[in-house]
Amino acid sequence: MRRSFVSIVALGVLSLVGLVHCTAATARSGFADDKKSSTQETSPDDADDDDSGPAFDPSTGGGTPDDSVCTQDIDVVLVLDVSSSMGFVLDKLNKEIPGIVDAANALKAGAHFGFIGYADNGAFGLGGSDAGGRVHTKASTLQKAFSTMKSTYTAKNRNPGDGPTGPETQNPICEENALDSLHLAATEFPWRPSAARVIVIVTDDTFLEGGDNYGDKDGDGDTTDTSYPREGDYPAVHTLADTIKAVKDAKARVFSVTRLKAGSGGLLGGSKCGTGRRHAGNEDSITYGWSKPYAGADPIPTQTDGKNFDLDGIRSGAVSLSDTINGVVLETHCAGDPPK
Repeated sequence: MRRSFVSIVALGVLSLVGLVHCTAATARSGFADDKKSSTQETSPDDADDDDSGPAFDPSTGGGTPDDSVCTQDIDVVLVLDVSSSMGFVLDKLNKEIPGIVDAANALKAGAHFGFIGYADNGAFGLGGSDAGGRVHTKASTLQKAFSTMKSTYTAKNRNPGDGPTGPETQNPICEENALDSLHLAATEFPWRPSAARVIVIVTDDTFLEGGDNYGDKDGDGDTTDTSYPREGDYPAVHTLADTIKAVKDAKARVFSVTRLKAGSGGLLGGSKCGTGRRHAGNEDSITYGWSKPYAGADPIPTQTDGKNFDLDGIRSGAVSLSDTINGVVLETHCAGDPPK
């Protein structure tokens, strides 16, 4: 969605320390390594009689594995709307990503991160250490990817899938291509077999489905009008059902950070973005697919065992984006595969 850049005050970073333990039903509320129940006391004689063998050391493979200790890897893909109204998110993440990476590594060392930026199409933010640059293990490479995405695409109203020399001011309708970008995350990020798989998408608008075209501002089937806002050929490829299937096949969960109501978010307010809107006539359309149904289908987070969070709270500074991301990673770690 297109609006002028809004700056906000950066918040502190949540520090998560300790090791999460798995249970069959719910995550442990604490981080202490207490194998006995809270009502069972331990005496020196108990310690002497302990014949469970040496503690398992995951770094060496020595000792006896303890099934109660969670050793699941963590894979997180950030799917970010990088249209001109969303520059503040890139700024916040640039400052807060070190704490997010540290928090994930505190749960399990070696966390993998990916980043996809999108507007009318999407692309991976490269520069990572693995998988052709798609996998980031350090905050510094993510920071560089965020900065490059903002200066090359957000600031120029350029679509990431067009590359750094693509046309500028190329976004004739408000909706942005979230579905194809989520599908890209689900199918093209190298998820590890043992990992908890988290997709966090941050956007201030809804999306179109396959068969429509983000470059067709008036919906007449022609994409060659060069008057402002200039048209272009940006077909929506995947349907909502296609995308949900891809996410479920990847055993990932989608957590969205979006606007919860019209009349908020940015200088223009309401559901306006400075151009036309395919979902015209309903100001709540910005919520479709995130916190409200899309064409009768449940929101994406609901269908993928995720949650939706309030973007306007993050924009205003009332809610921390890093705390939100850290919280969903903690919640997902060792929670088991999402329902099919």
